[in-house]
Amino acid sequence: MDARALEKSWLRVRRLVECHPGEWGGEDLVGEDPMKVFAGERAPRRVMVVTSEAALKRWKRSDWPADLAVVVAVGMVTRAQAAILGGLASDASVPLAFVGNADPMSLHTYLSLRVYLGERRVRFCGICDAILDIIGDEKAQPDTLSTWELSAFDQGQLRVVETLAQPEQVLGPRVAAVLGNGRKIAIAAISFRANLIPALFKAALKLASTGGSRS
Repeated sequence: MDARALEKSWLRVRRLVECHPGEWGGEDLVGEDPMKVFAGERAPRRVMVVTSEAALKRWKRSDWPADLAVVVAVGMVTRAQAAILGGLASDASVPLAFVGNADPMSLHTYLSLRVYLGERRVRFCGICDAILDIIGDEKAQPDTLSTWELSAFDQGQLRVVETLAQPEQVLGPRVAAVLGNGRKIAIAAISFRANLIPALFKAALKLASTGGSRS
């Protein structure tokens, strides 16, 4: 997977919007939307990229590590934007933790960062087997969480994503099987209990720091 293949993949998604305009969620598909950056109390040593600002608001700022910077980004990420993200953290040995849904758009955003920053600099720490295992709640598992049906636009983007990487390699076999069955899992699915959203973000930082995620 290289930058040229990635750019072509986003072009294919923009064409999908023309076929399914009512199913596109309004995500940035050209890399023009500004990214929101939230900094901790100290210069950032670690960086987390999240696709849902609504979910982020459910994690109290007072509980954030002081050396953490959080960036909200969803959709296409350009090479220049990726370079900015990669330069935010003072500790380049700690991968960026990418926290997104188990859906085609989040996977595509993650893969964009991976192309520009390299596999070792960013790790998928969103809704995936490894994160749900760390959280360890029996009701927060792929076969028990609420899921949403993939739209025709989603299905088309999933086929595009699969030309870049297999979902199982990123999400693990259990969560990837949900996508394979035409469903997706959003971060909102674990909001049925107040402590689970903060637990997700804490698990993401743990996974990124140990280097145990799939790539």
